[in-house]
Amino acid sequence: MGLALAVLVISLASPLVATMISRFGLRRTMATGVVISGLGYALLAFASNMLTVLFAYALPIGAGLAMFGPFPAAVLASNWFRENPGPALGFVNIPLFLALMPLAGQAVISHYGLTSLYIILASLHLLVLPLVLGVKEAPEDTSTGSSDAASSASITTRGALARPLFWVIVLGAGTLNAAAISGMSHLFAFGLEKGIPATQAAIVMSLLGGASVIGSLLVGMLCGRLGASRTLALLGAGFSVSWLALLVAPELAFMTAAAIVIGACTAGVFPATSTLFGMSFGQASLARVLGLSSLLMAPLTVALPQLAGVLRDATGSYDLVAATISGGSAAIAIVFLVVAKVTAPRLVPAS
Repeated sequence: MGLALAVLVISLASPLVATMISRFGLRRTMATGVVISGLGYALLAFASNMLTVLFAYALPIGAGLAMFGPFPAAVLASNWFRENPGPALGFVNIPLFLALMPLAGQAVISHYGLTSLYIILASLHLLVLPLVLGVKEAPEDTSTGSSDAASSASITTRGALARPLFWVIVLGAGTLNAAAISGMSHLFAFGLEKGIPATQAAIVMSLLGGASVIGSLLVGMLCGRLGASRTLALLGAGFSVSWLALLVAPELAFMTAAAIVIGACTAGVFPATSTLFGMSFGQASLARVLGLSSLLMAPLTVALPQLAGVLRDATGSYDLVAATISGGSAAIAIVFLVVAKVTAPRLVPAS
């Protein structure tokens, strides 16, 4: 529940964070987030009851991550690499520490206890703070291009909501995010249901996490080569083919290959979506549009993985879940191919 509350607060706070970035700048916003999140982990270290724990995860940690986590990092990278932000977004979204921290954390807990882990995590925020205070805003875009994507004018919230393309990206990327979360949440149980031993299923999940590191870099490069819309279409196709393979041939070899593809696609959804928003609405609007989209995607990313569990319980099998994810992802792939075709004259990736 603590992690779920943190994710929920990140989604709800994103529009406010976008306003903070616009008014106070990235450095002040990110530094404030580091301090608040660090205080949240310090509170966890000395929490005496579960209500305090849930409060810490929800407000200090969730709000802090919204201010210095993937969202503002994406804005920072996109602002510095306006002509071709895809590779930069892929690089800054590599989940390397996300993969390493659980291993290191378990070692700390085993030898020194949970309280020590939280104190260490709070201290790490102090080490990060000088780096964040060194963040430099990108120079103003002086390009004079006439296209919407090159425009330096910031779109309003009402203006974004009035554009059909915004809703297409929100629904499409939100569905792909839900497919990604469903894979991380249900693939282990899917393997057990199909007779895969628990130890081997755990190894498969580790491979999924490892593939996300490579996937983030690969998707960043693909955005630069193919464009963000086609890259999102490719991610949708990857999810679709993987879950179809799991449904048709749920052996260990196929499950391993599918998990690697799912992991790579999972890490690529956010950088590809950020790139598409920047190209479609302009870098000056990226913070506002990303923040607004995060809020609107929350119902999809929270509800759909839960519905997958309900569907499995109702049918007694993951077969219909796998078929639904595969079919839905294929449909989203087609949608983004159409987006790529419609917007091709305006959204041309840099070489």
